[in-house]
Amino acid sequence: MVSIVVREPRALEVESANVPEPKADEVVVKVRRAGICGSDVHILHGSNPFAVYPRVIGHEFAGEVFSVGAAITGIKVGDRVVVDPVLSCGDCYPCRIGRSNVCANLQVMGVHCDGGFRDYVAVPASVKPYVAKAPARLLPIWFELSEACGGPSVLRRLVANLKK
Repeated sequence: MVSIVVREPRALEVESANVPEPKADEVVVKVRRAGICGSDVHILHGSNPFAVYPRVIGHEFAGEVFSVGAAITGIKVGDRVVVDPVLSCGDCYPCRIGRSNVCANLQVMGVHCDGGFRDYVAVPASVKPYVAKAPARLLPIWFELSEACGGPSVLRRLVANLKK
């Protein structure tokens, strides 16, 4: 498996890694498309104050379920999914009142923990639905839109940014 890692500001590497095994409450997604965002560029440049290094960047990604943990229901291998990269704890006051977007322990995949610029990524899927099935009628559009913002050009754009 290949991962795109920002080792430290302005140090981008492509490295090999093992395909993750899902924990009971996770699904492993084979990443098919990943969009590059200004946040990824800021992490690369060292200007994102929330980034922790080294970091597999990428918080806009989608793909197919590759494997599922024992506690997962409603999602199966082969499902095409979109990933919500904002991870909340479920226990703090904002989470308990339905405001997980302002979780006291919020983590964003690709910023605080490793994200989707890799072939396979394990994603929590039992407490909150961080993985959503892509509706069948939208799949052709989903692939076209995700191709427009990701695919093979992601690495090329990141490397070009290092030269600026």
